[in-house]
This record gives sequence, C-alpha cells and structure tokens, in this order.
Amino acid sequence: MTWESQGPAMPPDPRWSGEQQPPGYQPPPPGYQPPPGGFPPPPPPGYQPPPGGYPQPPGYLPPEPVWQPPPAYPLAPDAYPVNVSYDREARINRLWGIPLIGVLVRSILLIPHFLLLFLVAIVAALLMLVTWIPVLLLGRFPGWGYRWIGGLMGWTTRVQAYYQLLTPTYPPFSLSGEEHPVSVRFDEGVRINRLWGIPLVGMMVRWILLIPHLIVIWLLAIVVVFLLWFTWVPVLFMGRQSDLIYTVVGGFNRWVFRVMAYGYLMVDRYPPFSLGEDDPRL
Repeated sequence: MTWESQGPAMPPDPRWSGEQQPPGYQPPPPGYQPPPGGFPPPPPPGYQPPPGGYPQPPGYLPPEPVWQPPPAYPLAPDAYPVNVSYDREARINRLWGIPLIGVLVRSILLIPHFLLLFLVAIVAALLMLVTWIPVLLLGRFPGWGYRWIGGLMGWTTRVQAYYQLLTPTYPPFSLSGEEHPVSVRFDEGVRINRLWGIPLVGMMVRWILLIPHLIVIWLLAIVVVFLLWFTWVPVLFMGRQSDLIYTVVGGFNRWVFRVMAYGYLMVDRYPPFSLGEDDPRL
C-alpha cells in the first residue's frame, strides 16, 4: 500500500510553511505511513474541549490502574520507624475509676485475651527461630514476622492500655488492631544490615547493646508501678486519663515496645532514650 492509495494528501498548514517547524517537532521514523485520510485538521483558534472530556465509545473499558506500593511508614525522615500512640482526649466512663473494682473488672474481661495471647506467643516464638534468615539473605525483616511477632507485641500493648485505663475501648481479638485508638505501627520497608542476621550472634550482640536501655527501663518500672495505683483518680473525677499518666505509663510501654523491636531484628535504628513518640508528624 502506498501513500497515494490511502487518501488525498493533507494540504500544508500555512502556519508552518517553509522549513520552519513547530516547537517540539520530531521527524517521523523511517518507513512511517500516515493514517488513512491524512491527518485531521488543527482545531480552530479559541477551541475548548467539552466539559468532562470527550464521550467514550460504547464498550470502552478504561485501562486498569498500575499498582503502586504504599509509602513506607513513617514518611518523616527523622521519625523512629516503630511507634505507639494513644488517644489522649478519649473519654473514659467514671465507673471504671472506682478504686480496685474498676481494674479488677477489667482484668476479668481480659481473661480471653490472656489465653489467646499465650497461644499466639507459642507461634511467634517458633517463627522467631527463623526470622534471621531473610535478614541475612535479603537485608530485611520478613512480612510474616511483622504480622505475627509485631502483631503479638501490638496486641499485648492494646491489652496493657485497656488494663491500665489508658483507653476506654476494649481491645479487638486481632493481630492488626485496626481502628483501635491505641495505634501500633512499624515501618516494614526499612533495610537491615545483613550482619545482624548471623545466627545467634546478631541477636545476642543487639541485646548486649540494649543493656543501658534495660537498666533505665528497670528504674522506670518502679515509677510506673507506683503510678498504676493512682490511674483511677483522674478517671473517677474527670472522666479521662491525665496527661501525666499518658506521658509516663504510656511512654514506658512505648519505650519497652521499641527496645523489643530492636532486639528482635525488626528495625535497624537504635531506639531513642525517650518516653515521647519522637515522630515529627504527630
């Protein structure tokens, strides 16, 4: 098929006569054939496309969107990749602040969680025996490790928060704990030095490096146990937990959570000596 057999030739555009070419013009590749009927004429001056674009022909199917991985948490470059946050403005029923009785009733309600956490802990302990393999070979903690080991840690943290009167919401029977006001998050996209995956040696060295944290945590635990005797006071009189309890008790839980995550090879960055969230986004 030749050019002449495909239809009449397109008249030259007077706007681009001679050797002058429009900005961005690219010559056609060798062997290029124009479409049948020639090129469509340019739109008249001042033409605007119809609102909403051109209607699609019957049976048209839009192209499927290309999947993109979600951005790794956290987005802030200086944020620690493990975080526990609480809803400090949550209202708590004042009846839970009745001395001894409120905490005792909550302990009884949490018995099903204690039984399930024991079973999940057995599975997590078995998985922990092989989590060093993807760290050694791939330089990252496995996703199923975050689901089970990290999920167990998050589940335990939510149970602790309910028992300590840090949240009014009963913890879900779930490793993810979605939509619960106690948020436990990992950055699952962090890279981990493969040397930490050396069997036994890597994890043992990490726990030796954590000895200063363990000493501070042991001293803080004394203060936290003392404050737990008074967590009912602000609930009974104000219907909410005090900021002091959230800062010290909640911060203690967050600190322990981060130390365990570092010791179990779930994060590469050494945990900060801080009770705060250490997250610029919050």
